[in-house]
Amino acid sequence: MTDNATHPTQAEPEGNGSQSIGDVVRLIRNRVIAGVFVVLPVFITFAVIKWLYAILYDYALGPIAELIKGMYFSEGTVTAINESMNDKSGYFLYTFFSMLAVAALLAILFVAGMFAQSRLHQIFDWVLLKVPGIKTIYAAVRNVFNAVSGTQGIKDFKRVVLVEFPHPGMKAPAFVTNECLDRATNKTILCVYVPTTPVPTSGYMLMVPEESVVPLNWDLQETLQSIVSGGITVPETVTYNPPQVEQATKNE
Repeated sequence: MTDNATHPTQAEPEGNGSQSIGDVVRLIRNRVIAGVFVVLPVFITFAVIKWLYAILYDYALGPIAELIKGMYFSEGTVTAINESMNDKSGYFLYTFFSMLAVAALLAILFVAGMFAQSRLHQIFDWVLLKVPGIKTIYAAVRNVFNAVSGTQGIKDFKRVVLVEFPHPGMKAPAFVTNECLDRATNKTILCVYVPTTPVPTSGYMLMVPEESVVPLNWDLQETLQSIVSGGITVPETVTYNPPQVEQATKNE
């Protein structure tokens, strides 16, 4: 009787021990997951910046640095500089010429900005827009950058709406990029861009009647953050239904 009475008491520490181990495992797991969500945005940001710098160096900074070396140094000196830059001890020279290339690139962009509204820029545009094949690509890219920078006063680019996509019953945020008139009904048709998650630079161009869209109460930054985060950082309220539907719901 004594052994049976003491048996549950002896087994109780084992139960508490197993529960404590489970709590510790869950705690470690939660901390690791939280650490991933802390480190991952920093890592992705660094990776994107590194990728952009590599492209910028290959197509702009690198050629400018080589041009600077060719202008101020002899051929033999340039060869010696390139060999030393490839060595582990050549980080100083690499940094030095990279900084010179950045300064030269900024100067070039500054001068280009001075001619943005000049006749020379208009002539350059006119020439590119007359070249077959090139004019299609150049015109599309130029219009996109003009819309983003606002140089042509395209105010509707920052207008955010909800459209039924990918099928009725579901809605997606979209940016109004332009508008036109339906020849049959004379109704306004909106050209909207529906970005995808998590990369908003890819998406779909849709043409929808203006009365079919719902004006969204989010601004451009809030909408982009919601798309990139997959809906994690959406604002607290959303104008999901058309105004007349919302008014009818309130009356009911």
